[in-house]
Amino acid sequence: MGPRDRYGVLLVSESIDSQEVVKTLFEQDEQFNLVGIAAHGHAALACMLCDKPDLVLIDMALPELLGLTALQLIMEHSPTPVIVLSTSTSEGSVLTIQAMRLGAADYFHKDMLVEGLHREGIISYFLERCKLTIQNGVKGVYPAAIQMDGNAELAEISSQMFNEVLLRRRMDIEFHLRKALKLQEFKLVYQPVVEIHTSRVVGLECLLRWNNRHLGHVPPTEFIAIAEESGLIHEIGKWVLREACTQNQKWQKAGLPPMFVAVNLSRKQFNDCRLSLTIAEILEETGLEPKYLELEITESLSVDARLASDTLGELKKLGVRIAMDDFGTGYSSLGYLRDFPIDKMKIDKSFIKDLQNQTVNAVIVNTMITMAKHLNLLVVAEGVETEEELQALRAYGCRFVQGYYYSKPVEVQHIEEMLVHLI
Repeated sequence: MGPRDRYGVLLVSESIDSQEVVKTLFEQDEQFNLVGIAAHGHAALACMLCDKPDLVLIDMALPELLGLTALQLIMEHSPTPVIVLSTSTSEGSVLTIQAMRLGAADYFHKDMLVEGLHREGIISYFLERCKLTIQNGVKGVYPAAIQMDGNAELAEISSQMFNEVLLRRRMDIEFHLRKALKLQEFKLVYQPVVEIHTSRVVGLECLLRWNNRHLGHVPPTEFIAIAEESGLIHEIGKWVLREACTQNQKWQKAGLPPMFVAVNLSRKQFNDCRLSLTIAEILEETGLEPKYLELEITESLSVDARLASDTLGELKKLGVRIAMDDFGTGYSSLGYLRDFPIDKMKIDKSFIKDLQNQTVNAVIVNTMITMAKHLNLLVVAEGVETEEELQALRAYGCRFVQGYYYSKPVEVQHIEEMLVHLI
């Protein structure tokens, strides 16, 4: 790789520790070249004129707001993609938000850079963010002003305030998420899958919950996407699989009825070439028979069909079951059933809601159940909340259901109370 194929990076920081960390991180990828280090804005401009870097990193911990001053000078005189290095303090977050308003393209927690020296996942994540910033170029993070009752200025202020709240929230989640496993902040809750005709629990879907002492309860809809972006989903996903298998084995050893536990796989997990090996190791470690583990995938995986088929084939060889979650919500449902070794179809709750009064939903659900029977697939209707929905599903020949009608997701002790009654 020649010099012209490399990305030049300029660091604006007076911290020796930060300089050494950044040097070490960029040495991990030959595509980057640290072309200079500056302690303030004017020195940065001089370096930029001389070295023409593709990316600038600015340390927000520079004294007397020199980091913001450097950013402003760069944006005014030589606009270049900029990542600001943020601190986890309230002041650091405020400075980062101000920097984003001035034109910084992205941010990165300084604490994570230090961790990156010892954790390969963080190094690759940081370098990917740098490459993405260079590729995206200089662009504002706040939307242009829109008309709001004829007041464009008010609309812009409201939009900026909203984006500041979202950015601050994302920064906080990303920072604390990295410590969540070490601090044992995650837990699993379980929702029963019930056989309609006997009302017996035949399986459980485990769901991840996160309670942080600073942020409180953070919903999965917020933190899962950030975990995927940051690469943390692999570590978190492995914990979920191990915890679910361990708990299931504990229930069986306690004499409770053996049943499957379902675990959702994210897109990033599914794309991991080590997935089947990881699951095999966890099954061996926990002693759980593979038939009692079910893996749920969704259409949002967005993976190459051939690679997905190979991965699912490897998982099937282990003896685990594969379920298609949220069936019917995308455009690939039928293709997935045709191309992949699926054992179970889970009809999305959006088709079940108010089923008895929705003619279109009734036709769709009835068709799905009939099709699944012809394909020898098990069917679970998700999101069942009322007696009327249950009776409609019974009439269509659906055998298994899941939803608040029987139970919301509950903690381990409540599941044990349910299962005791089945002995």
